[in-house]
Amino acid sequence: MAERSDPLPQEIMDAERFIEDLLQDTQHPVHNRAHPLHKESVQALNKMIERMDEMRDEWLSKG
Repeated sequence: MAERSDPLPQEIMDAERFIEDLLQDTQHPVHNRAHPLHKESVQALNKMIERMDEMRDEWLSKG
């Protein structure tokens, strides 16, 4: 596979780094089903991952 000439946009890299940090934070509500914000945290994380997938797909389709 040929390497792309344009780098991955900074917004995508930053969001992916944030998601990775959040998933490593074992104290975050996303990891605690008993936390009052667990459900909302999981929903927000899922939406963020979906959006990052869309943005990455858009970037890949431009090349």
